[in-house]
Amino acid sequence: MAAKSFNAAANSSQPSTAATLQARLASANEACWIKIGAICDMMNELEKAAVAYDYSLRHNPYNIQTLTAIANIFRKKENWGKAAEYLQRAVKADSNNGETWATLAYTYLLSDDLQNAYTAYQHALFHLPNPKDSQVWYGIGMLYERCGSFEHAEEAFSGVLKMDPHSEKKPEILFRLGSIYKQTGKYMQSLECFRCIVNSPPPPRSAADVWLQIGHIYELQKDYDKAMEAYQNGMKENSGHAKLLQHVAWLRLQDSPYQNVGHAIHLLVKAAELDPNDAQTWYILGRCQVATREFSKAHYAYQQAVYRDERNPTLWCSIGILYYKIGQYKEALDAYSKAIRFNPYMSAVWYNLGTLYESCKQPPDAKDAYQHALELEQDNLHIRERLHRLQLAAEKPGLVLDEAPGLPAVMEPVPIRALEGSLAPSALHGSLLDGRPDAVAPMHLDAKLAQVPSACLPCTQPSRASERQWAAETFLLIVVRAAWAGCRRRCFPRNWRRWPLPRRVAGMPRPRRLAPGHPRAASVGVQTATATAK
Repeated sequence: MAAKSFNAAANSSQPSTAATLQARLASANEACWIKIGAICDMMNELEKAAVAYDYSLRHNPYNIQTLTAIANIFRKKENWGKAAEYLQRAVKADSNNGETWATLAYTYLLSDDLQNAYTAYQHALFHLPNPKDSQVWYGIGMLYERCGSFEHAEEAFSGVLKMDPHSEKKPEILFRLGSIYKQTGKYMQSLECFRCIVNSPPPPRSAADVWLQIGHIYELQKDYDKAMEAYQNGMKENSGHAKLLQHVAWLRLQDSPYQNVGHAIHLLVKAAELDPNDAQTWYILGRCQVATREFSKAHYAYQQAVYRDERNPTLWCSIGILYYKIGQYKEALDAYSKAIRFNPYMSAVWYNLGTLYESCKQPPDAKDAYQHALELEQDNLHIRERLHRLQLAAEKPGLVLDEAPGLPAVMEPVPIRALEGSLAPSALHGSLLDGRPDAVAPMHLDAKLAQVPSACLPCTQPSRASERQWAAETFLLIVVRAAWAGCRRRCFPRNWRRWPLPRRVAGMPRPRRLAPGHPRAASVGVQTATATAK
């Protein structure tokens, strides 16, 4: 009887022993594959490392260490989608891991998925044991910069340098801060940042890139001598730098001591050969060719620029000027209308529209256009003089006013400042607010976070949990509130109801029909200068 009971106990223990052995074997296999993956990763055999980590996940699909490791491999390969997929699995396995949330947020940021980046940073601030993390706030600063919120990007980056003065990202942060200061008109602070890194620029940037920024700051200050000196220093570092050639050419085009339009065209042709996909190079080349009255070549250059940047209002304004100069008023009106549709706050477009209406004997429409231009640039004497002349003509119908020699027929926009604003929010699409189709991505901080990093760790907070909750909720509340406010300003500008699109010009002849096969690009159809002269 005793023997039977002993055998029964032994048989019942066999399944548990087998399960234990199987679990131990799976754990050993998992650890072995993880070590193999780590060795392959150290040897830069990324494909083999990914396969090894994948085998490890078959034994334990919820191993956060393995999921993070394989995500890092895909990040090295710049496969942001796969990296985000594995990091999502990691945060599902442990939703309280703030470091994984921060890594996921930065991955979203690198893939330009700003909406998910914003959500992931919210979770990271809530779950991190210390919200005053320099890496996290570096990513948040990049997020602000991508959304065009330069003021708060500056606060975040400055906070990173205070938290970690010897950060390995310091040169990169100084470069970004210099660019932000330049965008916001703080030229002295910008020069200080760029001078600190001119001898040790952050990769992949070079010293020529830093000299380009320094020269552009001097150019914006109209200190052309120092600007040209900085550009020449950059050319010594890299004589084949397309952007440097472009900026030197723009300096040669302007009314400055270095004006030489022929040399500017030569530099721009070389820059277009080095980087044919830069819309700004083609645009400035068109400007130069308009200045030399090579209208057909200018049309081709503008056409190439439209292929690469069809929504740029500065470009469409200059296209309208080209049409105006060759007498194609209907096409000029269409181009000005597109420029206003993309950006209704350019005074040059409204001024040019007014001169177009004057040329077509439509004084009331010209007056409306000049009034819009004057609202945007109240100190412009040319606009005021144009309005004054129209008022005199209205008061005395028989009075004939000759064209004043001091009043320009057209007003060219400033391309370098306009086209270099590629960080502006207009390039970003998508909404951070579900259910609001007109809410746009840019995020702005409130005055509550005047000092971003230090505000995340107030000494008055009673506990670590409440501190994390406060940081995350403050980040979410301010971002959502200001994003909606920014959306309203963008979608419903001041006096927007009084700013209709331009009307068709009355009494104009129809343009000549173009021959079949004539090159057209994005509604840019132009007759040649010869045909117009006829």
